[in-house]
Amino acid sequence: MEMNQVRITEFLLKEVIDHARAHLPYESCGLLAGTNGKVNSFWILENELKSDRRFFVSETAVSKTLAQIAERKENVIAIYHSHPITSPIPSSHDIINHPDPEVKMLIVSFKSEPPEAKCYHILSPTYYECLFLIET
Repeated sequence: MEMNQVRITEFLLKEVIDHARAHLPYESCGLLAGTNGKVNSFWILENELKSDRRFFVSETAVSKTLAQIAERKENVIAIYHSHPITSPIPSSHDIINHPDPEVKMLIVSFKSEPPEAKCYHILSPTYYECLFLIET
């Protein structure tokens, strides 16, 4: 499997977009998990900042979710978050705070309709767009 690609079903991507839309005007966030670059599940995390420009999740909440993902024998493939009013491009804050270069970043933008989703490989201080395959 290509290391710089992420595969997700249309159904799961719609779930992610619906979650993000429900939390507008704030950023929403969560984890996408699966195996071999194929997303099988998504995990909602609460943006404790309630901000339209940033997200933050406590270490406790992340640890609990990571344990549940491990129980399913899945790996975190990507961290997702929304950009309520800006393009789906990582901000400097997104890049600096990205925790793991092995984990991709999915950004859903509501700058225009329909929402636009893009996936990135973050190698601080820069990033590269990944192939993002949406399967039916």
